[in-house]
Order: sequence, then structure tokens, then C-alpha cells
Amino acid sequence: MYLDIIVREAPRILGLLDREPYSPTLGCMDRTHWAWKFTDFSGSRFQEGLCVLSFLYAADFEGNPYYRNSQLLKWIAAGFDFWSRMQRHGGDFDEAYPYERSLAATSFTAFYVSEAYRFLGDHLPEETAKRFRASLTRAGDWLIANDERHGFLSNHLAAAAGALRHAHGICGDQRYADRCQHFLNRILDHQSDEGWYEEYGGADPGYQTHGSFYLARCLQLSPDDRLADSLEQSFEFLAHFVHVDGSLGGEYASRNTQTYYPAAFEMMAHQSGRATWIANAMRPSVRSLAAAGLGSVDAYNYFPMLNNILFAYVASAGRTTPAMSPIAPPSEPGITNFPAAGIVKIRRRRYEAFVGLSKGGVLKAFDRESRRLICDDCGYLGRMKAGGVISSQWFDDAWNVDVSDDRVTVSGRFYAIKKPMMKPWRFMGFRLFSLTIGRVPAVGYWLKRVLVRVLVYRKCELDFTFKRSIAFGDDGFELRDELKSPLAHKIEKIERVDTFATIHMGSSRYFVPHQLITDRNAEPAERIVDLTRLGSGVVLERRVKVGTSNERKERP
Repeated sequence: MYLDIIVREAPRILGLLDREPYSPTLGCMDRTHWAWKFTDFSGSRFQEGLCVLSFLYAADFEGNPYYRNSQLLKWIAAGFDFWSRMQRHGGDFDEAYPYERSLAATSFTAFYVSEAYRFLGDHLPEETAKRFRASLTRAGDWLIANDERHGFLSNHLAAAAGALRHAHGICGDQRYADRCQHFLNRILDHQSDEGWYEEYGGADPGYQTHGSFYLARCLQLSPDDRLADSLEQSFEFLAHFVHVDGSLGGEYASRNTQTYYPAAFEMMAHQSGRATWIANAMRPSVRSLAAAGLGSVDAYNYFPMLNNILFAYVASAGRTTPAMSPIAPPSEPGITNFPAAGIVKIRRRRYEAFVGLSKGGVLKAFDRESRRLICDDCGYLGRMKAGGVISSQWFDDAWNVDVSDDRVTVSGRFYAIKKPMMKPWRFMGFRLFSLTIGRVPAVGYWLKRVLVRVLVYRKCELDFTFKRSIAFGDDGFELRDELKSPLAHKIEKIERVDTFATIHMGSSRYFVPHQLITDRNAEPAERIVDLTRLGSGVVLERRVKVGTSNERKERP
């Protein structure tokens, strides 16, 4: 299955590569830049496509038309050379804007181009190989001197560790191995006792399937008992968030992602029963896209996802030790609470539910027999008369939470939601800044911190209280929402919405099939809050019974 996907995508990958001799962008894989000319610089992370192309060149499997094709090798070499030309003098690479000094771009591209180099071996032309090794040395030196400065993102640090592990193996400098271990230690030191890796202060299963791959690859390249134990804890946590319909994660987690990256689980199946269970459970989703995958993601996640599928294939096809017997998460009725993550999972005989305690009570529930989503309630969205959006959903540890065996209660406030967008004049000012004083390292890092604070961390509480109580029975559950605010005269509309997110995350909000069937019995009027009673308080009650139509009502 994995190989079929890779071969199917090969023409598209080659179509993204500038293959014209004498073109100033020969070897560029950012088609928006070189072909459409819609952008003023090339994003370095598109060069990660060299990894799959190099595998296709090197892999001798039946019917492979790319195997040791001399024309393909020329194009790959051009891609390597373009990657080296993109590198800034200091050794870093750009992703979002010029002079970004991006640890993510430097780490991810260095990691995947190094993997491409390993696939090619001595076949890469020597001059190109020398340029690559020089660029990898500069990238490694930059990663030694720099760190992620705007937040703790385990997947970025894991990619940095992987890139440095390759730099050590290819260039032989012990400093790279030492810095790799530094990043690994930081990730493991920040790993929650619940098993999750930190992403902007919280747990996100979708992101974690991605970050776990780089850790698993580091483990392959250099055995480490502590890292192996850490990954086992990671898989134990992740297994809880594989939904019965084949989806994974979502808005109840910190970053809202629903992507599934399969490689880590195929790579670790020979030594982890939990990895085996996840790999077995999610293989159908890779094909059907029940979880957001290659057919769902946009250009910015296309190559990370495709490369991940490549390593899932390499691991599964080349496995010499049998996979361990699968170890499934508990299935009997009960409750599993992850208080540090702010997520609780409730299991009943007929259904299972996931509640984002740190997201204002975001709820997803699935019928275990039919394997279908039966409730997707992300909370309330509203629009102010003066403009602006408000919501009961916000990732925050300030929510008041009470959890018992049969009831979950979350209370807090509505938030004003800011979703700034780029406009022509704003873009011109931003680009002028980044090309002038933004080139000064201290100013550039300050800019990055400001952008993250505006897009991720900034919050504004309102004089608007919200309390959600969910009672879980054997054959269904009841929601009771209490809303109260003196701001009714300033609000145009408030309604309960199935699927939405309030914080910036480019890798979230991809389509998954169960979004088509959510709340199919609801009428628009049943979602809307009566603002005339908001000042004295409005209570909305809803009962969800497994296998029947949902009943909703609103009363003062």
C-alpha cells in the first residue's frame, strides 16, 4: 500500500521540480515560485521532495521506471545544488519569509536532504556531493548556535536532532552528535508523565504522530534506552486517540490537528506492541483518508507526509524481526483522564467520547458498533455588532474543571477571537521590515516572537461566563450549557458550531470524511442562542442517545 502511494505520486513530484537547463531556478521544487511566479522567494522546505525522488532512483523493485535513471539523477543533483544556493550565509534557511532564521526550515530540510544523500550513496555527482556536505556543515554549525526561541515545539526540536544526527554521520564532527543529544534531552525532559510531547504548552496527538517519527529515526541511527522508553510512553498515550472510525485527534487537543503520520509506528512495531496496534489500526485510514493524510493536506505538508509514507514503507517492507503482538488501549467501560493534557476519554459499552477540558469542553463522540461519529461539538461562536468574533473555545489552563466517573464539568469565560489576515499594504510593510532592519538577528527573533504572540498566545477574556456539564450514561449522554453575559446588546449572533478552531495552526482544519455526517439531524434554529435572555442567563440542553435522533432544547 505504501509503495503504491509513492509510485502514484512520482509524476506529481517531478512536475513540482524545475527541470529546465539554464533556468535560474533549476532544481527548485517550489512551483508557486518558479512556475507561477506568485511569490518573491522560494520556500526551502519544498526541497524535502528530493528524499522521495532519491529513493525512487535507488530502489530496485519490480516495475520501477525511475531506478538508476540518468535523467532523474541530473534533476536530483540540480535539486541538491538549489538547496545549497538557498542557504543563508550563516547556515540557516527560510520558510515563511526572507531572513526568518527558521530552526524548523533548517532542521527539516537538512534532515530530508541528508536522507536523500544516504539513498543515493556514491551516485550523486562528486561536485554536488561536496557542495551538499559543505551546506550540511554550515546548517549543523547554525543548529549548534541557535534554538527555537518563540515556544517549545517538540517536533521541531526532534527534526533538529535528526538533522544533527545525520550531520555527525556524514561530516564526522562530534559536536553535532553532542548537540543532537542536547535537543533529545530537552524533548524528553519536557515529556509529560502522561506520555505526550509538548507543543506550545499542550498535547496534540496529530502533531505527536509526526514528531515521534524523527525520534524513532534518531533511535534507529543511534540506539538509546531512554529514547526507546520515551517513545513507548508516547505510543501508550497516542493509542487512546485512535478513533473507532479511523480518524485521530482533533479540536479537543491543543493544536487541533487530525493528521496521521504512519512511519514511527511501522518503524517501532518490532519492539513495541502499542506501535504494532496503532500501525494495524491506522493502515486502512492511510488509504481511505479517514484521518487527514496525503490526499487532504496542502502543499506545505505534502512532502513531510509523503516522506513519512516512504519511511513507513521502508520499515514495513524491510522488517527482519517480526512485529510484536499488538497491545490495544483499554476497551472496557471506564474513564481515562489526562489532567495535564486537559483531555478526558470516556468509554461506555456503546460509545466513546473525548472531551477537551482545556478547550472549554470541546466534545467528540463515536458509536462503537457502527464506527461512526455521533457528536462533534466544538462549542459556541458569536459575532459582535461592531465586528469581531467571540467563542467559548480557547486553549487555556484557566478553565475550572471537575471530573467524576459519570460527569465532566468545565466553566470559564468566552474569549474575543483575533484572526489577523495579510493585506496588500500590511504585506508590503512586513516584507520591507524583514528585508531591512529585520535582517539584524536580534530584531528578526523579536519579530518572530511578536508574530507567535499575536497568532498563538494572545487572548482576551470577556464579561461572558460559560459552563458546560456533560453527564455520561450507558446509552448516551446529556449536555447542559449555561451562558450569561451583560454584553447581549453588543452581540449580533451566537450559535453552537460543529467543527471550528480558534487558534492559529496551519496544519489543522484539513478535511476528514466524518465532517460530512456530523449533526445531520440538526436544524439551523436549534443551534442559535436567544440573545434576549442572555443577560439573565440561558441554559441549553441537549441529549445524545446512541442509535437514535438527538434531542435538543433551550430554556431560560
